[in-house]
Amino acid sequence: MKLKLKKEDLNKGLQAVHRIAQLSNTELHTQSGFLIKAVSEHIEFQANGFDMAIRIHVPGIIEEKGEAYIANPYLTELTRRLPGDEIEMIKQNGDTQLLLKGGKLKFECLTINPDDFSEVDVVNSGQVQFTTDSITLKDLIEHTAFACSTDTVRPIFSGTYLDVSGTTINMVATDTHRLAYKSASLEKPVDQPFKAVIPSRLLAEISRHLPTDIPEMVDIILLRNSLAVTFTNVYMKTRLIEGEFPDYHRVIPSQFSCVATVNRQEFTNAVERASLIAKDAGYNVIDFMVTNESINMTSQNPDYGTIADSVPCQAIGDPLHIALNGKLLLDLLKHCEADDVVLKLGENKPVLVQNKDDNNCLFVVTPMRTK
Repeated sequence: MKLKLKKEDLNKGLQAVHRIAQLSNTELHTQSGFLIKAVSEHIEFQANGFDMAIRIHVPGIIEEKGEAYIANPYLTELTRRLPGDEIEMIKQNGDTQLLLKGGKLKFECLTINPDDFSEVDVVNSGQVQFTTDSITLKDLIEHTAFACSTDTVRPIFSGTYLDVSGTTINMVATDTHRLAYKSASLEKPVDQPFKAVIPSRLLAEISRHLPTDIPEMVDIILLRNSLAVTFTNVYMKTRLIEGEFPDYHRVIPSQFSCVATVNRQEFTNAVERASLIAKDAGYNVIDFMVTNESINMTSQNPDYGTIADSVPCQAIGDPLHIALNGKLLLDLLKHCEADDVVLKLGENKPVLVQNKDDNNCLFVVTPMRTK
């Protein structure tokens, strides 16, 4: 095998497979590395783990075809630091070393028998298939996946729920203390409803590779226990979380006794200030009093004192007192983009947070119990 690549293209391929290989580092050694393969007009990088697999091809000059299976944790970091813009990779048939040349540097990297690598199978059809664009999909992921639970005891909450029906695609994530919901439209309806729970860390890897400079078409295929995603030069497959995701429609409140509209940046700044001195860092409790003209907030720490702050708002309904986790509320506010956000509240009920005049993106946070 003899290849010539631009350093930027080589790094792009190596970084993509290196991250997937890292996710598989608790498995057998033969699946903790990645494959470099040059058998056609593209140079292909593959990584295959139990949870996730990826195939990505990058441009380059193939002077001699071949393949190399590598499980070297230093290769990716080294290539990033190589001098020069062009990298040469050479591996003789039957040789166990891959020679990497960049500038005056030469690195002889040990390889493994390529026959020991389980290549990533590309699936072109499944139970259900639909197409969206990369910007829409990335937007859906970024507005929901952050709300997933990091607790593996209840794995169903460590994933993002994908709910597709007709021409509507919904994504929902919750850790039972907060919920994030985002909806978008498809150009073509799906043949049948499509539901799946995707592990959040694997969904983040998919999002990482989605192009956002210009929208690219993304094909999504549902298999029996996995999901395949294809776009531009990338094919990724991820396992699904088994189990029944809760009915999120029942979690999103629909009746309120108070609705307040407030400037997002002013409110966010005030909540950040109040969070600094919250009495318990684990719960970060802030007391809110919503009136017709202002949102008043109080936080305290028995060792350091009390903070009282307020921001103007426009509220309809009865004045309402509620205690919320400041950190969870900030996470929701940081995923709002409009100048004004709307808070919809009820006595001892979850609070609905959304951008003004936008019902396609909703956030819910549960209230705290205080003495």
